[in-house]
Amino acid sequence: MRERQLGEVTRRVGLACAAVVVTLSPTGVEAADDAVETTAIIDRALERAATQRESGVELDFEYISGGVFEFLDRDGNVTRTETSRRRHYAIEGHLYSEAIERDGKPLDEDAAREERERKAEFIREARRHAARGERYKPEEMSVDFDRELMERYDTRLVGTEEVRGRTCWVIAFEPRDGRLPDRRRIDKALNRSTGRIWIAQDDHGVARVDFTMQRPFRWLWGLVGTLRFASGEFDFQRIEPNLWMPSISRIEFDVRVLFGIKPIRRRIRSEWLEHRPGGISTALP
Repeated sequence: MRERQLGEVTRRVGLACAAVVVTLSPTGVEAADDAVETTAIIDRALERAATQRESGVELDFEYISGGVFEFLDRDGNVTRTETSRRRHYAIEGHLYSEAIERDGKPLDEDAAREERERKAEFIREARRHAARGERYKPEEMSVDFDRELMERYDTRLVGTEEVRGRTCWVIAFEPRDGRLPDRRRIDKALNRSTGRIWIAQDDHGVARVDFTMQRPFRWLWGLVGTLRFASGEFDFQRIEPNLWMPSISRIEFDVRVLFGIKPIRRRIRSEWLEHRPGGISTALP
């Protein structure tokens, strides 16, 4: 049960979520011009992402994703592997994620009951928020690519690179000095992370994000646990002219839980396998 809950929390760490070689511009752009260009690129990308969120176009599809959970020892060796498969579909105006398989088999009775209870609670909360005219954000650890996220970072354009045949700007980010948003647990990880964003030049869609958390942090002053390390890479693909969705994510983390004898190390890979417009199964490109 505890491992299942931990895997669920980690699945949500949705930072935003392979080594790369950056091709630097040979012309040597001046710092001021570079800052202006970087801001303009990010602004266009934020506008495109906001348009997609507001349109709700992702709710017109169902998706199937597969995950691999690797349990690591203190030396980074894999001691156990689990697999899962999930279905993502619209409920109450939100994209809902439901476990449908574990280790290649349908859910057992206990797991299936847990999923039914979680779905019922999701529906209750969505309706409660709607009745109050409030925005419902069911994934506590989710991260939207929006201005609130990007305003916490200093950014710079560091080059261009091809991602699945698309030419992308590569923008590096690091936390700004001073006070940063710290309302949710995920904020603590975001405020300690550096990384890069790949933005497609043809339509300003985010094609890839990678990050590394530079400093550990404690939950409730260490009374719950300490996230000591986290890194990840998230790839996205354009599956419709106005729709970018996750493609592949890779996350590795090291957390020490209160009273835990050993640190918990996990490596998680998730791949979105299909989307189903109008109920017709379509392999992701």
